[in-house]
Amino acid sequence: MKSGLRRDQARVAWLFSAPALVLISLFILLPFLMSLVYSFTDKMLVMRPGRSVEFTGLENFVKVFTNGTTRQSFINTGIYAVMVVPAVVVLGTILAVFVNRPLKSVKVFRAIYFSPQVVTMTVVAVVWSFIFSPGSTGIMNSLLGLFGVEPHTWLQDPDLALGCLAVMYIWQTLGLEMLIILGGLQYIPGELYEAAMLDGCGAVKRFWFVTVPLLRNTMVYVLVSVTINTLKLFTQVYVLTNGGPSNSTVSVVYQLYKVGFLNNQQGYSSAIAVVFFLIVLAISLLQNYLMREK
Repeated sequence: MKSGLRRDQARVAWLFSAPALVLISLFILLPFLMSLVYSFTDKMLVMRPGRSVEFTGLENFVKVFTNGTTRQSFINTGIYAVMVVPAVVVLGTILAVFVNRPLKSVKVFRAIYFSPQVVTMTVVAVVWSFIFSPGSTGIMNSLLGLFGVEPHTWLQDPDLALGCLAVMYIWQTLGLEMLIILGGLQYIPGELYEAAMLDGCGAVKRFWFVTVPLLRNTMVYVLVSVTINTLKLFTQVYVLTNGGPSNSTVSVVYQLYKVGFLNNQQGYSSAIAVVFFLIVLAISLLQNYLMREK
């Protein structure tokens, strides 16, 4: 009787999962398998008449690690992630703790912090292009000029451009991560904080020994999701810098797009995608391992 019930439950579960599984197979699994196959060939996006696809072995993967621009794209993406991920996690946690307090108009603060999230990255990039506009008329340069700071070229400066993109993304995504962490905070029982106060724990100790351990699952999700989204840097580069100046902002996804769609080298771009997928997978697994429950 129980085995029959379990079979019926399994059939219902597969039935309800079928639409999602079909979409995942068509738009995620199948394209990845095609990229894996193409990465070992000289496949072009638009094949020349009379030319057939040929097997090239590991040639495309060797090119991934030897091509200067592609190597720089991986370095830039890594630096960008190092700047963005800790800032989003730390600032998001601080803001979540702040708006979790029973303050007047706290809902207004939540709405203000979350509002940039409802704007698409393309619009955000256009708005921040005015903020980082070079010359004394730019918004950022005008504000700094009040303190006697000389104007900067910002997005045209190889030393500043990637940092400007990082600041822009932190501002745009911070509200969402704050909201997720806030949800985790509100599930922590208040009795635990009261017990900690009776034991003589100050605010810092309560946060470190009560809040942080009970936020572990939420923080794992936030850390992994922010890392993956950060590594997918593309829109800001496409709209604002096109990888410049001097390849200082070229990202892996932008390089993949440029090689595959502009240079017509689909086999090479597929190899970049496969290597990038393996790196992101390794980072995600490492994060889950380091933050596992002990």
